[in-house]
Amino acid sequence: MEASVVAGVESAVDSTGAGIRVRMLGPMAISRGGAPLALPPSRKLRALIAYLALAPNAVMRSHLCELLWDIPNDPRGELRWCLSKARGLLDEPGRRRVETVQDAVRLDLSDCRVDVIDIGAAMQAGIDKASPEGLRDLSALFEGDFLEGLEIDRSPFFHSWLTAQRRRLRACHAAVLAHQVASLPAGAQERFACLDKWLQLAPFDSQAHELMLDALGLRGQW
Repeated sequence: MEASVVAGVESAVDSTGAGIRVRMLGPMAISRGGAPLALPPSRKLRALIAYLALAPNAVMRSHLCELLWDIPNDPRGELRWCLSKARGLLDEPGRRRVETVQDAVRLDLSDCRVDVIDIGAAMQAGIDKASPEGLRDLSALFEGDFLEGLEIDRSPFFHSWLTAQRRRLRACHAAVLAHQVASLPAGAQERFACLDKWLQLAPFDSQAHELMLDALGLRGQW
C-alpha cells in the first residue's frame, strides 16, 4: 500500500507524458512538445480555460457568460470567440479537447499535464509516504500564485472562484512544505528554505514558527 501511494505522488509530477502542458501556477502558460504557445492577450480566454479545466462537469454557456461578462453587447458572441481561440490552442488533429454538447461546454485535458490537476492528484494519493525527491518535485510545481496577475474587473463570481482556488492551492503548498521540513535533516539549508517559504504562505502557523525558532537556534541565530 505504501509503495502505491508513493508511486501515485511521484507519477503526478513525472516530467514525461502528454505533449500539451498547461501551467496555472504563476502566469498561465501552455506548451506543446516543450515549445511555448503564444497566448492571445485576452484575460477572459485564460480565465475560461482555467475554469473549464477544473470544472468537474460540463458547464452551461449561460453560466460562463454570467461568470466572465458584465452584460456586454453580445456575451455569447464573445464566448464563441474565446472557445474558438481555446480550440486553436488545445485541439489537435483527431483530438478535440474543447467539447460542446447542446448548450454546455467541456474541456477534456485528461491526456495533458496540468500543474494544478497533478497537484490535486498527488494530494489525493497522499503525500505522507512520499520520498524527499518526490516532495521536492511536487513543491517545484508551485511556481507562483494561481493564475498570477489575472484579475477581471466587474466579475464577482469569477473573483470568488479565483480567491477560493488560490486559498486551496496555498494550503496544498503549505502542506507539501511541512512534509518536506519533516523529511529533511535538522540542520539542512534546504529545510531552512522550506521553513521560510512555509512561513510566507502561513505567517500565523504556530508549528512553522516553532520549527523556525529551532532551526535558527541550530544555526546560532537565536
